[in-house]
Amino acid sequence: MGGKRSTEKVKTKMSRAALTRIIFSGVLIIILAVCFTIFVSQEEESERLYRKHAELAAEKAELEAINFELQQLLSIEGTPEYIERVARDSLGMVAPEDIIIDEK
Repeated sequence: MGGKRSTEKVKTKMSRAALTRIIFSGVLIIILAVCFTIFVSQEEESERLYRKHAELAAEKAELEAINFELQQLLSIEGTPEYIERVARDSLGMVAPEDIIIDEK
């Protein structure tokens, strides 16, 4: 009888060890899956932010060009050159020596 009991104890210990390994493996797989999911979502977010950065950089360059043009207008404000530029750009006027090409 003593042999049967020791065999059962060994089997129980082995089955507990196997169960522990299975549980550990399952937890490890779940952790790796969560880490991979987080990594993929972070990569997607990084790509989205990179595209947004490029979009904002283009908008910034455009606004800087407009600002430069407005600063030039302010520097010549009140001069005949300013009046001529406003007349041409805002009012669509032309000088007598200008050649008008009508595109229809």
